[in-house]
Amino acid sequence: MQDSGHTSDWHGERVERVKANGKRVFSSAFKAWLVAQAGLPGVSVAALAMRHEINANQLRRWMRLEHLAQPRGAPAVLPVVLAPQPCGVESTAATPQPAPSSHPIEIEVAGALVRVHHGTQPAQLRMVLQALRA
Repeated sequence: MQDSGHTSDWHGERVERVKANGKRVFSSAFKAWLVAQAGLPGVSVAALAMRHEINANQLRRWMRLEHLAQPRGAPAVLPVVLAPQPCGVESTAATPQPAPSSHPIEIEVAGALVRVHHGTQPAQLRMVLQALRA
């Protein structure tokens, strides 16, 4: 059997009950734990499902449901890379200076470079970033 990249085991109750037709009703805690394990880097969803006697398609369905149930409050954080300062310029980390309005902010998303100039409307920027992520 292929290693799923998964090492921990579930120690709680897996099945809440078995229906008359033989179908199992899994506990919410077990489903949430299994979805979290499947989201770890390097984990094979199919191998993880087999190890826990779950159909891989069922686990993928739980993963989609978990993804859809997550609140959409805060946007994803984008990585920020600061360019090195030229020689002879001292850093003033204690007193941040506002950026000059003549220099745009550059954001790289999905291989595209987006320059955001002073006065850009947040709604427009949001639409551009969402389109690039899709």
